[in-house]
Amino acid sequence: MNALTVIGQVVGLLAAAVMIFSFQLKENKKLFTAQVISTSLFTLHYMFLGLGGDYSAYSGMAQNFGGLLLRVVLLLSEKFKKFGSPVAMAVVCSYCAVTSVLTYNAENPLCILPMVGNLILAGAMFTKNPNAIRLGQLSVTSPCWLVYNISVFSISGIITESFNIISIAIYYVRQYVKKKKEKEKTNEKSEDNGPGQL
Repeated sequence: MNALTVIGQVVGLLAAAVMIFSFQLKENKKLFTAQVISTSLFTLHYMFLGLGGDYSAYSGMAQNFGGLLLRVVLLLSEKFKKFGSPVAMAVVCSYCAVTSVLTYNAENPLCILPMVGNLILAGAMFTKNPNAIRLGQLSVTSPCWLVYNISVFSISGIITESFNIISIAIYYVRQYVKKKKEKEKTNEKSEDNGPGQL
């Protein structure tokens, strides 16, 4: 592991820390700012890994910039409707597809996975449906990035995507338990309000 790779891993760990911390923020503006900082650091992280000799890391760099572009477009869509249009989504997706081709490394075919993850995430985020975003992240985006991060040995990427998968899985387990308890309470009330025994 050379000096550039070490720098990349350190920058990546900082990016992961900021990203994980951002989930504790309740205000949208602060959350967005933290995620922009984290995504920017992740872009540098993959750039240093690429400069360190793993050229397939440039795919992660390009796709992280795509993630940054996506967040900016979504933020602007809150004030300007045209940024929430299918055209804006097409531009973001086109960027992801084109840069994936330009940064493709035949020695590591898995470098195409970040693009797949980003396209699914873009589609889910443009719906602005929290459940669609969580399902997209859990089923496709995070698994794609996790496999890719393992292939380029991105320690911070592995930590971040593992955290994302576990967090979303826990959310769905909690929702399931909550609904089950509510159903049990409803059934108990129905029995209590039923006709008395003779």
